[in-house]
Amino acid sequence: MKIGPFYFDSKEIFLFLAAIFIGLALYFHWPLWRFDGQTLLTLTIIMLLLKGLMPSLHNEVFLLHAIVAIFLTLFLPMFQVLLFYFVTFFILKGLKVI
Repeated sequence: MKIGPFYFDSKEIFLFLAAIFIGLALYFHWPLWRFDGQTLLTLTIIMLLLKGLMPSLHNEVFLLHAIVAIFLTLFLPMFQVLLFYFVTFFILKGLKVI
C-alpha cells in the first residue's frame, strides 16, 4: 500500500494497531505495566515512519533492534532510548546490516 512517499507492507499493520492501542491506553489512563506509555507511543510512530520510508529494511534485524529499544524503555528515559535507537539504526544502516 502506497500513501504519498510512504510504502506500507502488510507487516506494518501491527505497528498501526500498536500505535492505536497505545494511544487508547494513554487516553483512558490504562496501566501499561512498567512501560512508559509516551515513550512507547513515540517509539512506535518512529518505527512506523522509518519502516514506511525504507521498505528495503531487513525485517529480522529491524525486529531485534525494535525489541531491544522497547525493553530499554523499562530502564532509561525517552531521550536516551531515542538516542540509542537512532544511533544504532544509522550504524546498522551504514554497515549494511539493515
